[in-house]
Amino acid sequence: MALPIRNSVKVLLLNSDNELLLMKFHDPSTKSIDGTYKGHFWAPIGGMIEPNESLLEAAIREVQEETCIAKDAVEFGPPVWYGEFDLVLFGTPTHLKQTFIVAKTKQKDFSLSNLTEQEKAVVKNLAWFSCEKIKNSDEIIYPVIMAELLPDIVAGNYPEKVLVIDLAKLPKK
Repeated sequence: MALPIRNSVKVLLLNSDNELLLMKFHDPSTKSIDGTYKGHFWAPIGGMIEPNESLLEAAIREVQEETCIAKDAVEFGPPVWYGEFDLVLFGTPTHLKQTFIVAKTKQKDFSLSNLTEQEKAVVKNLAWFSCEKIKNSDEIIYPVIMAELLPDIVAGNYPEKVLVIDLAKLPKK
């Protein structure tokens, strides 16, 4: 049986200090496909691409919904990574397709006041992370290869074509 597909965008939102904005989730109903729950985790902001919505339109909407940072305060760059994997998302087995797009802002203040009801139940925090903080974190950060790939993005060394990454890789913890 084929799993339902969820096309989504993840925004690699960097501030002027080259820190990445990550969102902390705690949702025991979101697990690996084998049913394993690894605990709370951090991931880039983003979400589902709505029907008839472009990748950029979804990225703009997700930034506004999840951070309250206005569209004109963000400069969007290219998509840089793509990956697919199966997981149990909000209790439903799902095939997730994620495209990661670069964005930059000078604004460091954010708010969680525009979250959807579903997001309010599972989102616990937003925070800026330097490459060093990601590399040295004891917490789970998805994708788990973030520490390896992010320095090139921060330096503006974007791949010539979208890099396919392994999103199914789980943390060692």
